[in-house]
Amino acid sequence: MQSYLKIPAIRYEIDRIPRAGSECIMYGVWNAILSWQFPVTDGYVTRPQDQHTKQSGEKGFSDLHTFHYRGSSKDAVKFLIVQCKRAGLETRPSVWAEGVNQLIRYLTATHGARRPDDRTPVYGTVAIGLFMRVYRYDDIRQTVSDWTAPGYATTDRQRG
Repeated sequence: MQSYLKIPAIRYEIDRIPRAGSECIMYGVWNAILSWQFPVTDGYVTRPQDQHTKQSGEKGFSDLHTFHYRGSSKDAVKFLIVQCKRAGLETRPSVWAEGVNQLIRYLTATHGARRPDDRTPVYGTVAIGLFMRVYRYDDIRQTVSDWTAPGYATTDRQRG
């Protein structure tokens, strides 16, 4: 799998992220990454500001939610939520914790505790500035745990 950093337009956008730019810049970068990695021609759709069921009396909106329509099925498999935070907040543990808490709320609202036959891998990403962390959803505990794809960077200091 090719790194998104090898795609010129994505790399240019990443290189132009200002230190204290707004979250909308991150949405654009991640929409490009997800559209490249999960193309619509292969049945993928990424929805910005996807609404989830009510949580504590208010509606929740994930930043980006990726779905996959497999074969001729009209039912989408929801498998990835990305929460973005603006650049300049990368060193704040509270911002990472907020992103993880949002992932847990949205993944639980979407997937809850699925029946064993319905369980397919579901992931969440928190992206803050130039850094990201990937998590895998645990249906039983309704929480997330750190996850790294084989062959990819495993620390914040590694970047290709």
